[in-house]
Amino acid sequence: MKIYNDDRSKRNQDSRYRNYDDYEEDGIYDTRRFNIKQSNQQAYDDDGYDDYEEYEEYNDYGDDYSDYEDYDDDTRYDLFYDKRSRSGGYAYGLRSNRFYLIGIIVVLVLIFCVLGFGIYAIAQLDPNTVETYSAATSGSGAATGDASANTTTVAVEQTTAVVTTTEAVVFDYTLCFSSDISVADDARTTAYWISQDRDITKCIDSILVDHMRSADICFINNEFQYSTCGTAQSGKPYTFRGDLENVSVLQDLGVDIVSLANNHTYDYGEEALLDTLNTLQNAGIPYVGAGENLEEASAIYYYELDGFTVAFLSSTRIEWVEQTKGATEDPPGVFRTAESNDLLYEQTKEAAANADYVVVYMHWGVESVTYQEEYQTETGRELIECGADAVIGDHTHCLQGIEFYKGKPILYSMGNYWFNGKTMDTMLAELHISGTTDDFDVELQLIPAVQTNCQVIYYDTTDEQNTFYRNMESLSSAYGISIDEDGIVTES
Repeated sequence: MKIYNDDRSKRNQDSRYRNYDDYEEDGIYDTRRFNIKQSNQQAYDDDGYDDYEEYEEYNDYGDDYSDYEDYDDDTRYDLFYDKRSRSGGYAYGLRSNRFYLIGIIVVLVLIFCVLGFGIYAIAQLDPNTVETYSAATSGSGAATGDASANTTTVAVEQTTAVVTTTEAVVFDYTLCFSSDISVADDARTTAYWISQDRDITKCIDSILVDHMRSADICFINNEFQYSTCGTAQSGKPYTFRGDLENVSVLQDLGVDIVSLANNHTYDYGEEALLDTLNTLQNAGIPYVGAGENLEEASAIYYYELDGFTVAFLSSTRIEWVEQTKGATEDPPGVFRTAESNDLLYEQTKEAAANADYVVVYMHWGVESVTYQEEYQTETGRELIECGADAVIGDHTHCLQGIEFYKGKPILYSMGNYWFNGKTMDTMLAELHISGTTDDFDVELQLIPAVQTNCQVIYYDTTDEQNTFYRNMESLSSAYGISIDEDGIVTES
């Protein structure tokens, strides 16, 4: 059979086969091909073209194939090939065996992908949680997996079967608490810290510092102002203000959040309080218990851990005659609740509704008194009723007892931590929270120490620790607690 050469662009100009004689001379006459030519001839006659060549040029659409041989040569011609339509296209049926094969392969790949994904999704199902439902009539099913939420859902057509399994986050968190810390300008602790080249581990035992730094959240009572401004409040025997740079002590200790609800946060007035707020903000340390107005002072701070939210709020219940200014709608101050606990209780309820664990830090009691006032007990228990999971207290500058109310701890006073040069027992309190958000355990542990000569020293001998634990049990005798050799506190 005669085959066109590769220079196909010349074929429309050559018009090599115009009639029966040309085909017959070339030895490739074909009735069917000649009939096609006759059809084209009729088409150009009907449409008024001047000659057959003009018709052929009109129907040259720039396609690579202008006749049967080209299609046959390229293996793309179809048995259902038809003559050109007058609109200028090729009318033919199924275009090519090659296209058939490609289409079939694509469909098969898609089918195998869908089947593979379905088998994988079914394989991920937990057989202990998937329930089987019978369909009233026959139908088909589909399985889908939602990996982003660790959730698997099975939906069966014509049934109501929807089964969801969620993998809970398992955690083990530590919340660490200390009481009063001061690096005020005239404090003995500050002078000692400066004499030790501002190395906090030479002021506070490295074992205690490690506990603070390694905790997931470390919380302290910041009982002074960061400022060089303001005037000392009249009528106060002690006023405390420290340089703004002294905030580095908190950073060195690994402190994550502080309470400002105490009777020294307003010692040098409003401007010094605003300096304190700004200094903590610039250091990246959140605070509770004071603010530019009552809304901020009473605000709840939510600390987000992986899979667990802890809420903090703090207030002060001391000074029956107000010396430390309480915040109102406009002027800054502390969250003062000496006259009423209503807002404190409301905020505790709100925190409980939005967090997994709620800590309320209270500045209360009478200084240097180891027993708690009746209002401390009443307030602490009511806070638990409102949704608090732990209540931590200070202000007395000495230790007070521990109570479990409805299984939740109230530490009435943590005493001093690193506040002056006096010698007295102190401690860190740690809450170890482990499990999942729906089912977790809380363990209270005491880390015993002594504040002396502007240092805080860890009790590292068994005798020292046992003496400390027995003293804490005695302070808590009204509540019946036990403390084991590791400092774990339980209800006896």
